[in-house]
Amino acid sequence: MNSYHFVILFFLIFGFYFFSNYLVKVKKISFISNRRFWNIILLISLLISGILGLIIAIFIDLKWSISWYKTALWFHVEFGIVMALVAFVHTFWHLSYFLSIFKKKSN
Repeated sequence: MNSYHFVILFFLIFGFYFFSNYLVKVKKISFISNRRFWNIILLISLLISGILGLIIAIFIDLKWSISWYKTALWFHVEFGIVMALVAFVHTFWHLSYFLSIFKKKSN
């Protein structure tokens, strides 16, 4: 646990993303099932990273020593990386919505 696996996670996440989109294209899975899968991955990574982050922050704030600090921090960062990569995919899917927020409305 001396390093993080950004490059490996990057290729895994985007490999699964392109593969799942391919499965939608050849009608092996539905578009909705694909979105649901990625939303679940996003939720799980958020919960793990977020909960671990809160636990670590509480222990640091209260100056409590925990033997598993480095392990918890490592998992917090790893799942944070996954969350950020999946959030990028999520944002790309909803780009038209996000851009419409900033468009000027014509009267």
